[in-house]
Amino acid sequence: MILRPPRPMDAMEITAIHAEGLATGHASFRAEPIGWKDFHDGHPLALVAEDRGIVVGWAALAPTSPRDTYAGVGEVSTYVGAQAVGRGLGRSLLSRLITDSEAQGWWTLVAQIFPENRASIALHRACGFDIVGTRARLGRMTHGPMTGQWRDVTMMERRSAVAGR
Repeated sequence: MILRPPRPMDAMEITAIHAEGLATGHASFRAEPIGWKDFHDGHPLALVAEDRGIVVGWAALAPTSPRDTYAGVGEVSTYVGAQAVGRGLGRSLLSRLITDSEAQGWWTLVAQIFPENRASIALHRACGFDIVGTRARLGRMTHGPMTGQWRDVTMMERRSAVAGR
């Protein structure tokens, strides 16, 4: 297993892994999986996990705001393909994303996770994120098995002990 920056040739696998997550109804409010342009342009820092030449997971960091005040604050996303679940891949990806983000000066990382996604909450806790609150009925699902349901979102945050000091 290697962790590396994503390349355009990874686009189909990145989109397919994202689609798997969205199909669960517990990954995102997004209705459509991310395409290469949005992935590449929206994430100044990203990694893929490659196993025997196949991308099996990815993690990415997006700025939370374009305002200078919030430079160094980013939102993380981590997705692992069904064939690679349970192998510690999510933790490897998120841990490396944290290390790389700190080297680039990102000082606060946030994650917005549906409370039903206990595995993701556990992953983020294991990587130093704290729950800072729940945004009740933040949005209503427009797709998938949860269509029409209002969803709470657990807000998690990790402050760097290295960057932003």
